[in-house]
Amino acid sequence: MEKKRYVVMGAGEVGFHLARTLSREGHDVVVIEADGDKRERIEEIDAAAVIGNGAHVPVLEAARVDRTDLFMAVSSNDEANLAAAVLAKRLGARRTVVRVAVAEDVTTHRRIYEEVFGVDLLLSTQLLATTRILNHILGHNTLAVEYLARGKVQLRKIHLEADSVLTQRRLRDVEMPEGSLVVAFFRGEALFVPAGDDQAEPGDEALIVGKTETISRTQRILSRSPRTPGAVVICGGGATGETVALALAGQVDRVRIIETDRRRAEELAARFPDHEVLCGDATDPSLLKAERVAEARAFLALTGNDERNLMASLLAQELGVPRVIALVDRTETSHLWRKLGMMQVVSPRSLASERVREYIESGYSANIVSLKRGAAQVIERRLAPASPAAGVTLAEMSPPRGLIVGAVVRGEKVFIPRGKDRLEVGDTVILFVQEEHVPTVQLLFPGREPS
Repeated sequence: MEKKRYVVMGAGEVGFHLARTLSREGHDVVVIEADGDKRERIEEIDAAAVIGNGAHVPVLEAARVDRTDLFMAVSSNDEANLAAAVLAKRLGARRTVVRVAVAEDVTTHRRIYEEVFGVDLLLSTQLLATTRILNHILGHNTLAVEYLARGKVQLRKIHLEADSVLTQRRLRDVEMPEGSLVVAFFRGEALFVPAGDDQAEPGDEALIVGKTETISRTQRILSRSPRTPGAVVICGGGATGETVALALAGQVDRVRIIETDRRRAEELAARFPDHEVLCGDATDPSLLKAERVAEARAFLALTGNDERNLMASLLAQELGVPRVIALVDRTETSHLWRKLGMMQVVSPRSLASERVREYIESGYSANIVSLKRGAAQVIERRLAPASPAAGVTLAEMSPPRGLIVGAVVRGEKVFIPRGKDRLEVGDTVILFVQEEHVPTVQLLFPGREPS
């Protein structure tokens, strides 16, 4: 194992777990932490401690970021993380990872952050938690999600079980919802672009592209044992609760949000006119009984307080809700939660740590299709007047099999192009490209990716 040097900014749940894991693997690890009381805890895991604000140059210099393979800004302060990433890159860090809280920063603005702040991997704890919760609730097998065209298009990698429609029929016989497309299959270390007569095998991974508002429906059709829960109750209307509520819209029969703060409850009611929003305390048994929470198919405890989430979850279980999921910040106590009740625990900080580990183990590939060591990639291009692809149909262009125009964004319209569709100047095209066809992309779609 090649010994590497890593600098971690922030000794909270994410940073501490990362530092401990990397140190145990024999790497040189430095942890930057503003709280001097955490020095002894850091040194216990055989990592060097630099006490100070990681967004200050002298602190970064003391941590010797100029010699680091990867600088990970994973503190709880988004602004400090972004500032530190810029400075670390300028001082010589080879790569940077930045953790942010808000999902929209990744889904809609990722490319701007990457370009302006020089971030190699931008991850949102909120978004990671939402994806995991949706897997539990909707029966999805989502392995990774990438947001393209400012959030209008999604690329998802999903695991295929034996009873997936993709393993039981040829691709041409699978009725895909409008606005979605299967672009690739992963089988072990191999990646291939399927033709109409191809059929997946159990255990394969499929890469699908589609419009954000419809891709969950596509995944329900393709995933194992798709299900649509009748009603879901969300305890906590904070940022994570709001993100989950938005993602569940149209995916379940009914969503009910219980929020303690009246002003916030009113905001959520205006934001989600089709959801039911209650102002109340989900740890109050009389409220849960009065609102017939026992009839829900799933209960999500998503407040920012671990103890409140635990109490609400146990009450929901007592009422007989069949599926209970709790958000937990303190990962070291999550195993105790599972002992207390048959609930599923989601830890945003553990998920963030897992995602950074995947990034390192993939050879520092942030693109989900590049996890196979660069076998393929996804490219966004805006068609310029000089582009040979502008003004021609896909049939006229006749791209090779390893170059797929997966989606087109034209103003507010998003569509999956067919042979007769003509590309226009100003279109943003989402391209799935196998490595050997990248030169063809440069020829047909010259220019840079839109920010």
